[in-house]
This record gives sequence, structure tokens and C-alpha cells, in this order.
Amino acid sequence: MKRKVLIMLLSLILMVAVLAGCGNSETGSSGEKHLVWGETQAVSSLDPAVDWQGWFTVRYAISETLFKLDMELVPEPWLAESYENVDTNTWKITIKDKVTFSNGDPLTAEMVVNNLKRVGSTNKRAAAFGEAAYVVADNVITITTASPFPTLINELCDPYTSIIDLDKTADLDKAPIGTGPYVVADFVEKTTIDLTANKNYWDGTPNIDTVQVKFVTDTDTMAMALQSGEVDVAMNLTSDSRETFESNNDFKIEEVSTSRAYFLYYNLQTVADQAVRQAISMAIDKEGMADFLFDGSITPAVGAFPNDLAYGGSHLKGAIFNVEEAKKVLSAAGYIDTDGDGIVEKDGKPLSVSIVTYKRLKNEAIVTELQSELKAIGIGGEVTVHDNSDFFKAGEFDIGIYSIVTTAVGDPQAFLSGTLGTAGVTNFGHYYNAETDQLLTELKAEFDSDKRAQLAIEVQQKALDEFAFDNIGFVNMAMYMDANITGLKPHPTDYYQMNAEMDMN
Repeated sequence: MKRKVLIMLLSLILMVAVLAGCGNSETGSSGEKHLVWGETQAVSSLDPAVDWQGWFTVRYAISETLFKLDMELVPEPWLAESYENVDTNTWKITIKDKVTFSNGDPLTAEMVVNNLKRVGSTNKRAAAFGEAAYVVADNVITITTASPFPTLINELCDPYTSIIDLDKTADLDKAPIGTGPYVVADFVEKTTIDLTANKNYWDGTPNIDTVQVKFVTDTDTMAMALQSGEVDVAMNLTSDSRETFESNNDFKIEEVSTSRAYFLYYNLQTVADQAVRQAISMAIDKEGMADFLFDGSITPAVGAFPNDLAYGGSHLKGAIFNVEEAKKVLSAAGYIDTDGDGIVEKDGKPLSVSIVTYKRLKNEAIVTELQSELKAIGIGGEVTVHDNSDFFKAGEFDIGIYSIVTTAVGDPQAFLSGTLGTAGVTNFGHYYNAETDQLLTELKAEFDSDKRAQLAIEVQQKALDEFAFDNIGFVNMAMYMDANITGLKPHPTDYYQMNAEMDMN
């Protein structure tokens, strides 16, 4: 209890330092409604075509895509009116009439094509759009891809395909002009984003006049800010805050299960012994973490995708938590504690691994728990926590915990190809299996949904059998907010958040 009080006092001090000078969020004297949105993940750019920045541009209702995912992760039209799959390489997409950018300029099929070409040349994940051919006739775009592209409509849900007025945008990083219900008025990198309602919004007038996105990386400070009225909505609070807000009628929590995973990468170049990876996976108590570390706010995982999906964990077999069996696996592989210090050795060398993550959600708590669980089977662990995830690309880890959405566009291909394909852009573990590459090639060209699911299952199972990766669990996304706020519902992805319907009563 004393420790909790001390943490709260320190958090209060930090909150005052970060949030000093900010007034309570409320309806102003002019009758305008102002919302302060608390966010723990700081933003350095809003250019949707770059890396993963589009998630923030869509999240803050600045930009929109041709299609969006419904609550079942099925694509539905957004800026598009409809589509037709002509053949394996050809798609026709009809753009909605009367959609305008926030500056009043009309959305045209030509501007859509310019955006798709740009992201295709800017973002490695979108390379297929750079290789495609485009024909425009009025508001209809014919896209001919270089190879069969069964997930094209899914990919057009990815925020990197956000449509921006490229002709009139002067600063893509700080003020992209989109079609969404809010417009960037001011952007202070990693500090605040000020938004104003788009009075030209094509899908109805936003209820809230101005929004300030405030970045506060410390979750305890964010919780205190919500309690004190400094923010109206708080994202990414830890489960430690739940009891405080659940028991107070001044607040409410909106929650949904997601495919955001605490994904565990093994670096197969540095942890090359499969027996070691197997023992580690067997030592991870996912159920225990879910119950005691997360207070039930995650769902333990097998494989890369949630159980209820056709290609999800219910169709897979992963490592089973068993400390004693994990010790036997190490012993059979020649790892023995000969000097009695609690750490096994082989060929005179103690077995120790680097456990690395970055500051995001409960990553830090997970790596600390992993260190303890590995010690229980005789493996030493050195924990390092970075400010960002750049260490993955640098390969500076043995075990890395990554917070990532695995079904970002409602299909398994993008994640599996990126993570387990030899040339995958997120294959940080350096996984290679020729059979897996062949299965991924088949998946890339397969249009039948049942066959796609089976291929995705086979890819995951092969990698699980080699203990090439693991997955701690899936996050239940929760929006903590003032009780008077309406129209905000979390989504199974986590880039649909702000919207024109949100309101303050």
C-alpha cells in the first residue's frame, strides 16, 4: 500500500509538470465544445504514406481510406461507393460522389490514384500499389496489379492508403489535408495536436468543435489527468487503473477484444538452438500473466491471431506451460547447472539471453516477468527497455517483445508474409523455411477464403513447431472517458477512434 501511495504521489508531481497551465475540458463561453484526448503513444509525423504514421492520421479523424473494416474485420466501402473484382489482377473501384477534402476541394479519382502511386513508392508494405497500372474514367478507377492480389480491398483499408489532397497540402508531416471530420490546426511534435471540426465534412457536421490530442507517455500520470479533468478521454491506460474508474460513476470504460498482440520475437541468429527456444516457450505462464499481471485484460494466445478467426489460435498447437518439462528439454540438449548458481551451462558457457522491449503498454512488465520465469528453468536474462522499437531492425536482442496488431486489414497474409517470409519487412527474427515461403506464395495468390485460412494455419504451425516465435496474448482495448461522452466505441483494430458522432453532453 505504501508503495502505491508513493507511486501516486510521484505520478501527481509528474502530471503537474507535464500538464501545468491546461484548463479543464468543457463547453466554452461561446458554446463551443472542446475535448482533450489523452494519448500515451507520441507522434512525430502525420504523413499516412510513411511507415505506420497513417494509423494516427485515421485515428484522429484527419484522413479516411477507400474502404474500412467493420466490427467483424470485414471491409466495407468508406470513400469508395463499390468495387468489382474483374479477374485475378483487375479491380474496378467506384468513388463516392460529393466527397470533399477539408479545404472544400472535391475528391477525385485522379487524386486517389496519385495517393496510391505515392504510397507504393514510399512504403515497402505497399509496394504492390507502386507496381500496379491505373485507368481513370470519371469516378471509376481500374487497377491492374502486376500479379494476383486477392487482398487488394483489405489493403485499401490500411491507413497508409489514406487519401490526402497532395496538391494543396503544404506540410505532409504536420498538416495533411484529408477528408475526415477533423482538421489539423497546430502540431507540436510528440507534445500536442490541435484539431478543429471540418465544417465541410461530407458525412455530417462533427458534434465537437475542437479537440486537443495531448501526449503523456506515463500511464499513471495519464490516469491522474483523467481523474482531475485535465483530459476527457484516456487511451492505453493499464489494467491497474480499472478499479478506480469502474467504481466511479463520473467515468465509463468502453472495451473490445482486439488483435493487438504482445508478440514475442526470437532472434534465430543469436538463439539458434531450437531446444533453448522450446524451453523458453514452455516456461512462459501466459494464463498467469493474464490473470495476475493484466487483471484479465488480455487473452492468452496460441499463434499470431485471435482464436475466433478462421485462421486463429484454436486451430493450432503451441508450447504448453510446464516448468519441469522445460528443464528436461534443456538437460537433454546438454544444458546443466554444474556450479550450482542456478544458471545452466553448456561447454562451460552459462546460458543467458537479452530480453528487450520498448516503452509501450505493459511491455516493460512482461519482460520483467519473463526474466523471472526464465530464471526458474535456469536461464539468465538481461532486461533492456528502449524508448522505441528501432532495436528490432538493428537485431540487438535475443528475445524481443513487440506490441503489434496482427490483423490490421482483416486478413492474415500481410502479417505472416512480413513476419515469417524470408524477405518480410518485419522478419526481425531472421526466420527462414523454404516450405513456409512456398505456402506464403500460394497464400498471396489464393482467392478462396477457406483455402486462405488453411494456408495461414499451416504457415503458423510450421513456425510454432520450430519455436520461431511466440505470442503472450491479445490486448482488450479500453477507452477510459468522462461519463458524459457519447459516440466513442473502440474497434477490434485500434486505428478507428475519433469520429464525427462523438459528443459531450
